Amino acid sequence: SRPPDLNMEGDEGFVFDNHPQTEDTTYGMFAIRRTICQMLEDRGYVLPPQDSEELTLPGFKSRFQGKMNKDLTILASKADDPEKKIMVFFPTNAPDAKSRKLSVESVREVIKIMKEQSVPRGVLVVESRLMNHAQLTIDTEAEQHRIANDREWRIEIFLASELKVNITRHELVPQHYVLTEEDKKTLLKRYHLQEKHLPRIQKSDPIARYYGLERQHVLKIIRYSETAGKYVTYRLVA
Repeated sequence: SRPPDLNMEGDEGFVFDNHPQTEDTTYGMFAIRRTICQMLEDRGYVLPPQDSEELTLPGFKSRFQGKMNKDLTILASKADDPEKKIMVFFPTNAPDAKSRKLSVESVREVIKIMKEQSVPRGVLVVESRLMNHAQLTIDTEAEQHRIANDREWRIEIFLASELKVNITRHELVPQHYVLTEEDKKTLLKRYHLQEKHLPRIQKSDPIARYYGLERQHVLKIIRYSETAGKYVTYRLVA
């Protein structure tokens, strides 16, 4: 929900995608973009200068006043490997579309842009679930890349409603760290473990999705309590 102390005056003047936006809609758009930027940074991506600065509501409104959905697109590169890129899209269907679910045509346009810019990883932020054929288009493209041994290629889907609050910033959520492959090997060797001995976290878990984790990734989880102090556990993505 929107913090009560924000000065929201003037929101009636914010126009986006050719439509004036309400206060709640404007703040929702801002909150979603802020979560996306935080998520990319937490995954180790370097944001473009205009996005890496702390995003504020007035800054968001100033930057995107009069803009369209396509202007929200973000392109970022890994800090340790600039060739590893990711694009975040906020796609919508054509204005005359009969359904709010993202269409095959919209998905194909996203895939086309990713190919043109040699980007192997994408994130779609959508208002509702994809049409079955649209999801099949993504799955088919991913399978073709897998056959070609390009295992980096992937498109992730997030509902806009999932991103209005960054779950990893909640005070009740413990700290999570993704182990590198080297750290994972060190952990298993230190405690004389095999992967199968580690507790599991599902790939579909909100935290695993936030970090974009695949199977066999390991999360280090740090909790604090008044009685036990610092408590560290590990979870294998399954």
